[in-house]
Amino acid sequence: MSTLTTPDEIEYFRLASLKAAVKLEALGMRHSSGLVTPRIRKQLGLRARAPHAEVISLLQSKMDILLSRKALACQE
Repeated sequence: MSTLTTPDEIEYFRLASLKAAVKLEALGMRHSSGLVTPRIRKQLGLRARAPHAEVISLLQSKMDILLSRKALACQE
């Protein structure tokens, strides 16, 4: 188990949990706090009827950016 200490690590975990919630909603399940996808669409500036796959893809690209930023920081 590791501790998330940097803002990038915390943001990565937040994005990963949101991505998992959207995947479950795509399968027909609901999160305990209600529907997550509409809130994520609004946060990301997507149109209201954007498909789940588009939301997941955008979340994954944001996660990839954070990973590449971390990899660059480790190399320095």
